[in-house]
Amino acid sequence: MQQQINLYPLLSKKSNFELTRRTALSVYGIVFLLLIIIYSIDFRQTKHLEIQYNALYSKVSQLQQELDKLPMSDAAALKDAIHALRQTAETKVNVLNSLTYRKNFSGYLLGLADTNIPGVWLTEIIFNNLEQRINLKGFALQTILIEKRLMELDKQAAFSPMKFEVQNVIEQPAPPHFEISANQET
Repeated sequence: MQQQINLYPLLSKKSNFELTRRTALSVYGIVFLLLIIIYSIDFRQTKHLEIQYNALYSKVSQLQQELDKLPMSDAAALKDAIHALRQTAETKVNVLNSLTYRKNFSGYLLGLADTNIPGVWLTEIIFNNLEQRINLKGFALQTILIEKRLMELDKQAAFSPMKFEVQNVIEQPAPPHFEISANQET
């Protein structure tokens, strides 16, 4: 006796499903109903969140009113604390400025070295960090050499944000001595 086994029973059958107009409308209707249900759930959650927001807003308003009722001594202490914090911040900014200003120190010295004019020598160099000012004092064999030194200082890249000016020249007793200062240009 022989027995036959069909290994591909699903492939041999034809599908009887046809997409009709009625079936398509039913599918669209079901999808539309699902979208309406999702929208209504979202609308309900939005309303619930609005109620929570309004409750929290009223609670914040109540807390603000209670804060306004606190005695002024607490407000004065708070102002003092804020003032102390501002002073601390200003101190830290000043320290930071002085540290970053120090980075230019070697550049300034190199710029001064590059402006070497024979017959002019410096006796005093002052870098004032707080006023952002440079003062130079020295002597020259002739007053015209002071002007040359001033022009050379203005050409230096290290001093580009500075403006040098002769503050004082005293010709007697010889040799002439001078004072040049530079301020940060604004």
